[in-house]
Amino acid sequence: MNKITPTRAKELNQNFVKTRGKAIDIAIGKKDAISAWFSIDELKEYIAFVEKEGKQKGVTVNGLRVYFGAYADTDIEIPKKNMSTVFFVPTQANLGSGNGGDGDNSDIGDIDGLNHGTMGEPPSATYPQ
Repeated sequence: MNKITPTRAKELNQNFVKTRGKAIDIAIGKKDAISAWFSIDELKEYIAFVEKEGKQKGVTVNGLRVYFGAYADTDIEIPKKNMSTVFFVPTQANLGSGNGGDGDNSDIGDIDGLNHGTMGEPPSATYPQ
């Protein structure tokens, strides 16, 4: 398990804010979201869902990839318009790739991803909240 200490989490978050946060805020014209929250139950339910879907499709789900995304100006979810988000998609092993890196895993494009985490309060609050 690749755990990090709370001190390291704070360093990573502060580095994100320092090196990217201001540029993103300027680009979208407001303070951007810098965190998303998903309940343990929601994550467990999603993992069970992708494992079941994978079995039905004859695919072994081996992980989840986290992507960064952004809602559009025209998005119907008013509080999230133009804000950053993250979403999860299931992955499977690439057959024959063999070196053990992340490149050995490919996204499973026909199983729904997980989105709609709750933004931090306020959305621009840094770690820890």
